[in-house]
Amino acid sequence: MSRVELEGIFEEVDQQLEAENVARMWLKNRYWIIGGLVCLFLGLFAYVGWSEYQKKRDLEVADRYLGAMEVRIDDDAAGRKALNAVTADYGQHGYALMARFAEARALAEEGKRDEAVRLLEEVSATAGVPLKDLATLQAAYVLADDPKRALQRLEGMARESAYKPHALEFAGILTSGSGDDKGALALYKDALSLKPEGGLRKRLERRIQRMGG
Repeated sequence: MSRVELEGIFEEVDQQLEAENVARMWLKNRYWIIGGLVCLFLGLFAYVGWSEYQKKRDLEVADRYLGAMEVRIDDDAAGRKALNAVTADYGQHGYALMARFAEARALAEEGKRDEAVRLLEEVSATAGVPLKDLATLQAAYVLADDPKRALQRLEGMARESAYKPHALEFAGILTSGSGDDKGALALYKDALSLKPEGGLRKRLERRIQRMGG
């Protein structure tokens, strides 16, 4: 028997052994393999289904929010009712949170300060950053005629917040209004040290300059 023929026999034996090993592995693990493939396809179908559901839900809440804002132009009470329905039906969705801000603004415009603050505090307690801090800042604005309560809300905002310079500026305005110009100047300088940009930076520089800082 030639060397070539001998190598062919060994190769054929190796292939048969490999096929037998694959067959034994399949018989031993076939249920796990089938189960894994089923889970993979189910997971894929679930992901695609969830993505489609999310897209549909986003379109629905956006449409309802914009519709409520349009209604407010002609009928404020009906618009507020529609905004309230958006927050009730869509929970912590971004548009639902925007609806809460709009509803709080409407309450403040009607002089219902405490109701507006309560709604904004609900947003602050449940929303993530930065909407949490924006709600806190808006609540302080609503309480502008009650400096003590407004300042209490501003003090809790972290320095890392994007709204901290705005909070410090407003705290300075409230402090200056109570007669403490030195304290107000320190707050303006602190806000400027956070390196805000645009109009806020220019306002702070003008305030500091006017106060001789």
